[in-house]
Formats: sequence, C-alpha cells, structure tokens
Amino acid sequence: MALRYPVDNVKISQGFGSDPSFYKQYGQLGHNGLDIAVPAGTPVYAADDGVVQFEGWGQNSSWMGSIAGICAIIKHRGCQTGYAHLASTVVSKGQTVSKGQVIGYSGATGVVSGPHLHFEVFPLNPNFNNGFAGRIDPMPYINTSKTATADQIKQAYRDILERDADAGGLKHYQAYTIEFVRQDLARSQEKRALDAAKAEAVRVAAERAQEEAARKAEEAKKAADAKKALEAAEKAAREQAAAEAELARIAEEERIARERAEAKAREQAEIAQEAKEVHMATTAEQIKEIGATAQKVLDSNDFTPPISDKTKTIAYFATDIAIIVSSLVFTILAILAYVDAVVAITINTAIGTAMLGIKQTFRLSSKKQ
Repeated sequence: MALRYPVDNVKISQGFGSDPSFYKQYGQLGHNGLDIAVPAGTPVYAADDGVVQFEGWGQNSSWMGSIAGICAIIKHRGCQTGYAHLASTVVSKGQTVSKGQVIGYSGATGVVSGPHLHFEVFPLNPNFNNGFAGRIDPMPYINTSKTATADQIKQAYRDILERDADAGGLKHYQAYTIEFVRQDLARSQEKRALDAAKAEAVRVAAERAQEEAARKAEEAKKAADAKKALEAAEKAAREQAAAEAELARIAEEERIARERAEAKAREQAEIAQEAKEVHMATTAEQIKEIGATAQKVLDSNDFTPPISDKTKTIAYFATDIAIIVSSLVFTILAILAYVDAVVAITINTAIGTAMLGIKQTFRLSSKKQ
C-alpha cells in the first residue's frame, strides 16, 4: 500500500509516538497517529482507494471513541485509515472511495486544544498489545516521493520473492514508491511461504548433514574397531609366534639336556660295567686264591689242629648259619638296591666257598685224629 497525505500543505504538529508521559494515562507508549495542523474547514482526502467502514461521532465507534469527535474510517487493501476531529463528513458507511477523494472537512471536535486533523493507520489484524492500541506509524506508508519504475519493481521481485514480476504486479505497484513496494513484498504471504520453504530446506539440510555426520562417525567407529581388531589379531599372532619360538627353544634345550643325560648315563653305565667287571675279576681271583689256599690246607698232611668233637659240631653248624645269614643279608641288600645283585651273588659265593673250606678242614682234621 502507498498512502497519500490526507490534506495538502502538510505541517505535522505531533508525530507518532510523541509525548509518552501524556498518553500514559490512556495506557499507551505515546501518540498513536499524526496530528496535522490545518485551519478548520480544510478539505480532507481519502489516503487510498477503499470502502468507508464508519463515519460519525466517535462514541458510536468502538474503535475511535468519543475523544475522536466526528471521524471516519476507510478500509484499504492491507490496512485501515482513521480521520478524527472533523467538522463534518461527506461520505456514507459502505461507500467506495478513490484515492484523493474528499471525505470531509477538518475541525476541532472531540478532545482537542485547537483545529487540526488526527490521521492514523492500523493493520487489518492489529496487535492491540503493541503499546499504541493497535495503531502503527503512518509515515512508512505515505508516498512522499516518485512512484516506482517497472525496472525497480522487477528488481524488487527478484530480490525479495526471487522470481520475475507478473504483469498484474507491475501495473499495481507502479502507483506506489519503491520503498512501499519492497515493504509490501517483504510482508506478503508469498514471502512468508518462501522464507518458510527456505527454513525447511535449511532444516532438512541440517538434518541430512547431521545424519551424514552420524554415518561418518559410525563408519569411523567401525574402522577404528576394525583397526583395533586387526591390531589385536596381529598382537595375538606375534604373541603366539613368540610362544611357539619359546616352546621350540625349551624343546631344543630339553633335547640337548636329554642327549647329554643319556650320554652321561651311558658313560656312567660303561664306568659301572667296567668297575663291575674289574670287581668280578678281582673277586674271582680272590675266590680262586681262597680255594687254592683251602686246597693247600686240605692237601697238607701237617694240618692237624687239636679240635674237640664238640667244637667241630659247633663249627659245622656255625658255618652253615654263616652261609645262610650272609645269603639272606646280601639278598636283602640287593633287593633294597644298596649293593649290585652281581656283587651280592659274588660275595655270597665267596663266603659260602670259604665256609665250605672251613668245614672241609674240620672233616680232614677229624680223619687224621
């Protein structure tokens, strides 16, 4: 929308939002319109094309109130305009008016300090909590400069709606300033839809980016887990190889130790065998010597020991007991592994031979006597 001033020869005596301390009593942040200083009887014009919504005394309008005096309200495309403190109106409710058409004459009705025109603008869906009873500043919507060119309108469409202007838009907006065109496009439903679509696209992109980041993080985690598993497997393989090498080393040491033990055992066995053979040879020689000595004694005619029969009897039994005892003792020692079995047999044989030799001596002695 692009409004014109409602009077000619404009002189603003009070702007929008001014004198907040005075208007605080009305629950407002300041003046809610423009006060234009004009003499009473000055023609008042419609600010834009529209339809008259109300005309008459303000106390009959829930919107204007008695403070407005004689007033009028016109509905335009996108907003409504109010004209207060008039001396009279020349339009009726429901009448269609065009931009610049006379709707009444200025005066000093209502609460005023002198003749002037109070002009205000409020949206079709006003915010009554904005501190100005739903009114907005008229100045941004009043055309005080040249109207927009076709090129300016096209550029505004491209900048704001991101599309080419249609013929209807070009025709309509060429009656307004480029500032108004840009403001109107920026507040349009199409712009809100465009912004919503962009916001949705950003949200979707962010969501996809988040999903992609999560996917990459999961892949990185899987890769890290795979790497850890590979490292663990390699470590296990190294440890297994080290264990196998250690087992091989221990087995080799055991083999060497076993071979050495076997060689030592063979060496000791050979030494023992040699000792046994030497011992057996010595024992055999000793037995041979004992036997030879005993034979010499038996063969000697001079061996006539004076032995009584009782002594002879005891000697016979003693030699037998000695043979039996020595046989038992060395047999037990051989079983208990205190002496070698061959050695035990050899000693027993020697003792038995000796005892038999003694018995033979006693026999011979008995014969000679």
